[in-house]
Formats: sequence, structure tokens, C-alpha cells
Amino acid sequence: MITIQNIILEFEPEMENLLPALKKISAVFGYVGEKEANVLADYFGVPESKVFETASFYDEIKTEKQPEILIQVCNSANCTVNDSFSIIKEIENSFKIKVQEISCLGRCAEGPIMVVNGKIYEKVTKSSVHSILEEYL
Repeated sequence: MITIQNIILEFEPEMENLLPALKKISAVFGYVGEKEANVLADYFGVPESKVFETASFYDEIKTEKQPEILIQVCNSANCTVNDSFSIIKEIENSFKIKVQEISCLGRCAEGPIMVVNGKIYEKVTKSSVHSILEEYL
């Protein structure tokens, strides 16, 4: 069984290892909660606020438990121009699921981008949302 202690012991307790440790903990447990942040703060010798400050800067590190189905839609300029907000409205109105807006994923030519539980979908349209989400619901 993987524990937070097993994970942090993979890293030397130096400040430059805080981010890699946060990423790994978030990937393994799904998020970095208060308990995990407290252990990291003790191990790296920093305040818990520094752990959360670092974690909250990066979209890939979650600081709260995520829903069973996590739907994210890019709200960067290119995705917005390609109608990402109508995709968000379609999901929230049709499926009654709150969509998390995220910043650019670097796939501007393929936008709008939607991420469902970590799987990336490109060139999403209001009509394709239904077929995409059928496999998750």
C-alpha cells in the first residue's frame, strides 16, 4: 500500500523537491489535502501555507477531493473564440454537472479542449459533448 510517507521518502527534504513531491502525491491520491500538506510542511521544513501556495499555482495539482466525473474545459482565448463557453453551458444544462474551467493546455490549434477524468478531447462541439460523456455516465 502506498502511503504519503513512502512517497516523500523518494525525495530529499530540499525545497526544489517540494513541487515534484506535490505532483506525485496529487497523482497517486487524487489531491493534496490538509493532512498531506501538513506532512509535507513538516518534511520540507516550510509552513503549510507554502505547500498550498505552491500546489494551488499548478492546475494539475488538486487541493480538494475531486468529483467522480471531473469535466474541465479550456477557457483560454483560442478555445473561447471557438465557442468553449457554449460547450460549458451545454454540459451544465444538459447533464447538471459543474464544469471546471482551466487555463491553456497548449493545444490551441485543436480547441476547444475538454478534459474528462484526465482524458483529453480536442475540437469539441456542443453536439460531440453528448457522445463523449455517454461513456462516463
